[in-house]
Amino acid sequence: MNKYKTFLLFPVFKNNKFCQNLIFNQKNFISRSLETRSLVQALDGSIIFERIVNINIPKPPLLVSKSIANEIKHHFNIDEIDLIIIDCSLSPIQHRNLERFFEKKIIDRTQLIIEIFGLRAATKEGKLQVELANLSFEKTRLVRSWTHLERQRGGLSKVGGPGESQIELDKRMIDTKIKQLKKLLLKVKKTREVQRKPRINDSNLIFSLVGYTNSGKSTIFNNLSSSDVLVKDMVFATLDTKMSLVNLSNKKKIILSDTVGFISALPTELIDSFNSSLEELFSSDYLLVVHDLSNPDIENQAKLVFDTLKEIGFSEEILKRKVVNIFNKYDLNSNVDNIDIKFKNKFVKTTALTKEGTKALKNYLEKLVDKNFSDVIFYIPADSSKISSWIYKNSLVYNDTFCDINFIGNKIKTKISVKKLKYFKSNYPHIRMNSI
Repeated sequence: MNKYKTFLLFPVFKNNKFCQNLIFNQKNFISRSLETRSLVQALDGSIIFERIVNINIPKPPLLVSKSIANEIKHHFNIDEIDLIIIDCSLSPIQHRNLERFFEKKIIDRTQLIIEIFGLRAATKEGKLQVELANLSFEKTRLVRSWTHLERQRGGLSKVGGPGESQIELDKRMIDTKIKQLKKLLLKVKKTREVQRKPRINDSNLIFSLVGYTNSGKSTIFNNLSSSDVLVKDMVFATLDTKMSLVNLSNKKKIILSDTVGFISALPTELIDSFNSSLEELFSSDYLLVVHDLSNPDIENQAKLVFDTLKEIGFSEEILKRKVVNIFNKYDLNSNVDNIDIKFKNKFVKTTALTKEGTKALKNYLEKLVDKNFSDVIFYIPADSSKISSWIYKNSLVYNDTFCDINFIGNKIKTKISVKKLKYFKSNYPHIRMNSI
């Protein structure tokens, strides 16, 4: 497959007042440039030329000054390339003007990420979400996409007056399509809620792997679940949520999910579109936040992950209770003490690629499971076989003895989840029980 020959332009905003995002300033340039190159690679792009442009005040027509644009045009052989990628968000006017000036296809960071999501989406839901994000983005770009903006003939007379412009017609078509996609995604959401209900009522705890893209979530998922989720040293290798039942020791089980990775300056169109997928996180009992210890920008990446979780609806209190930090790739950097990351009192170190730390991680998860289970003795009357059946189905039974003194029935010793115990108390308030 032929790769896209790409010219990569890095704007660096000197004035924080005009800086679109913290990653676009000079301080974070190294980690940002590495990240953007990996994004280009994920799009199957081959970088032919690169250029860093310092910007004090963004210019409305072209983002950069006309002199810089001319310099780029004359000093680089633009004819050799297929695509110009500008690593920031462009306004529709800037997008249009730059394409006219360079006479090349231009995409900005937002469109770059959407394109990658489009390549990675495998499920019907994922494809719908990407299509919705793309339409929401393109709706603002019609001024760039169309040159035939003459007004159509309209009215009831033979001559007719000016009707709708082509751009207005296109906007209406896009609006109609967006409504259709939202309806389809609403159906998907309702289906997810139906599928989620048994998991919520299940005694098994739900652990969701979250974190920055390419931090090692899928590798950890495979190590714990013996699955074969695609693992690749590439951003957004995983896009669709994967779930698996994981067996821990002593008959303990958990439900583990692998979710899409976060990234700096993630387009709002994508966040909005992927809300139905991200909602899976709210049914989780714990969030396993994976950090890449080898990345020099680990603190900023962690901040972005927590900020995104807050943006989709998690409070500080909930995060404090649910978050477990996993510091991955500790063979490349074992120093955790000097890293400023929230909730660091709960963490595990792993090297997922070599499976080092997997046993320690499993042991930690077992302790969390134990914290959410109680040892309870149930006294079940002899004529309540259905209740006995429920206990066997929803708890770990260690002992079951028949009693005929002061009580006729079964004395069942169990280990039961807090969630299930709460359910039992509300549905069978007449049943006697004792905590051990």
